[in-house]
Amino acid sequence: MLTLSTTDTATTTTTPRTDLMPELLHAWAVAPAAIGTCCLAADRSRVRMPELIASVLMALAMLDAAFTHRLAPVYWTALLIAGAIGIAALRTSRRARKQPRVEMLSFAGSGIHTTLGMIVMAALMLGMSHGAAAATTTALTSAAVHHHGLGAGSMTVALVGGAAVYSAVSFVLAARQRGWLVRAEYATMGATTSLMAVALII
Repeated sequence: MLTLSTTDTATTTTTPRTDLMPELLHAWAVAPAAIGTCCLAADRSRVRMPELIASVLMALAMLDAAFTHRLAPVYWTALLIAGAIGIAALRTSRRARKQPRVEMLSFAGSGIHTTLGMIVMAALMLGMSHGAAAATTTALTSAAVHHHGLGAGSMTVALVGGAAVYSAVSFVLAARQRGWLVRAEYATMGATTSLMAVALII
């Protein structure tokens, strides 16, 4: 008597990786970040140490997250947020006594853009994180969010929405600046956050 095997071979088939494009976008985002850092360092007329430190820190965080993986994204997130707070405090304490009121407004605008950039970058890196440690963090975060009636999709929408707003502001600021180094600095920051936001939703 002929018997047929009922072994389900469909379950043993391997599916191709679907996370290749987000990884590529994350890697491509390193390029504008590095270009922006170089432009800031080369602009001797307006280079300031707090912005340079922030730019280097963001570039290193993205480089490590995309290629070397020396630190988990959650640690880079903590470093970026701590750096944003420290740089904002340093700028306020050192410049409030030395700048005229009109100059302070422009100076504060640049400082706010840099500080928010670090925070947006930290949030996007945490959202794009993967691996064992990141999976644990994501599971705990998702459990807490669902407990309060929110979904993981809401978190993604919030992250992408914040990045989109920041990118749009960066491109507007780039268009209003004088000098290609200054424009490149703002534009590359907008491009970096845009690429990371797209990678988050793919």
